[in-house]
Amino acid sequence: MIENLLESMHHDDFEALADDIKNSLEAHRKWMQRITTALVTRQPMDENQFIAPDAHLYCHFGRWLTKTFEDELFQQSSFLKIEQYHKQLHDSARTVIAQLNLKREINIKDFELFMRTQKEFFDMVMMLFEFSVLNKQQFDPTTRLMNRRAVDSVLANEYSRMQRAEDYYCCIAMADIDHFKDVNDAWGHDVGDLLLGHTAELFNNAIRRHDTVSRYGGEEFLFIFPDMDLEQAGIVVDRIRKQLTDASISHQGNLHRVTASFGVTQLCRFCDIKGSIKRADIAMYVAKEKGRNNTVTIDSRAIVGQTSYDHLNNDITEVMRQHCRQVKPNSD
Repeated sequence: MIENLLESMHHDDFEALADDIKNSLEAHRKWMQRITTALVTRQPMDENQFIAPDAHLYCHFGRWLTKTFEDELFQQSSFLKIEQYHKQLHDSARTVIAQLNLKREINIKDFELFMRTQKEFFDMVMMLFEFSVLNKQQFDPTTRLMNRRAVDSVLANEYSRMQRAEDYYCCIAMADIDHFKDVNDAWGHDVGDLLLGHTAELFNNAIRRHDTVSRYGGEEFLFIFPDMDLEQAGIVVDRIRKQLTDASISHQGNLHRVTASFGVTQLCRFCDIKGSIKRADIAMYVAKEKGRNNTVTIDSRAIVGQTSYDHLNNDITEVMRQHCRQVKPNSD
């Protein structure tokens, strides 16, 4: 399925895919125009992209598709089906062109097959193009991570899984870069963007393939950890915090270091998603209050034990704060 690409492709790959498809479609439009003109004017055609048995490999789209298949990522049913339609289009075109070159009357059924195959091919490619353009809009250009709108869909999916399986767990974490406003004020927004990109890359490299990290807004990031309990998530997140602390980035001879404060909690099946995010957000601000560059957890089960589920989404900030626990840094 085309949708599976979303989990596998980087933002840059989506941009390249959209541009390549657009350019290749334009080349194929010109290819179709040349055939139509030749049929109307009864002018023979002798180029390989029109008459060769493997004509589909000679045109711009065919060359791009061959190169694309060198990457295993694209060796899946969606692209294989496009390749099949593309070959059929060239085969049907070659049949009609052969009649033209022999100065025969064009067989109407052969011509109708050519036009029908052309429509099927273009419809399939346009679906892929629309998908790639759509997903370009789901990534934040500064960090190249999912944006808030896209990650909300991931959260909804995880929440749905929790409702269907009582033994399924998922944790989330909010992270906020420490003193980020001071960085922008002192060094400018270009350096701020550089540090955002640096932080995002480190976060993305530190998580598992099926985990998610997104830019949630400003200097805030949201992590999603499927199949992970709170204790495990706290350890993992604090390890990421330490990696960020130990890393640095150079800009115009100046060495910049970044720290962040993290709040971790479970995605709770007994409240809505906003309630769980609020809980992670409160834990993150407690981490700030404890001196920043800390990881703090809130166990949703402890909150549920002291208040009704309906009350969980209301103003119980102080109750939540009482259940914040700082993750002790690992000695390694």
